[in-house]
Amino acid sequence: MDANQENLLQELEAFQKEKEKIQKIVGKIGGKNDVYSKRVNILLISMIVVLLFMGGVLRKISLEVSIYFAILFGIIKIIWLIYEMKRTNHFQYWILNSIEVRVNEMNVKIRNIEKKLKENEVKKDE
Repeated sequence: MDANQENLLQELEAFQKEKEKIQKIVGKIGGKNDVYSKRVNILLISMIVVLLFMGGVLRKISLEVSIYFAILFGIIKIIWLIYEMKRTNHFQYWILNSIEVRVNEMNVKIRNIEKKLKENEVKKDE
């Protein structure tokens, strides 16, 4: 093999490594809950349960007020979930967009490599 073919093979190996790295990144994207999100969710749900328990069972506050506050915290929880989904979708969009740009660049490189390999094969046959 001459130096040109070795360079092409090295570029193909680099492409394979980068492809594997991108697959790992895409696999990590998702709505994984971090510690902060879990704490907020537990806090909101526990506040709803405590309010309903205090208003319904213990009668420390009026049932009507406890239900209103429970509904309020339920709405806050829904807003929090929407925010988390929006943030995850935004992150996924930009990661996948950058991956698409990079894949297009690599596609051009592969076409150039294939073209050079075909030229080398034709030169060897002559």
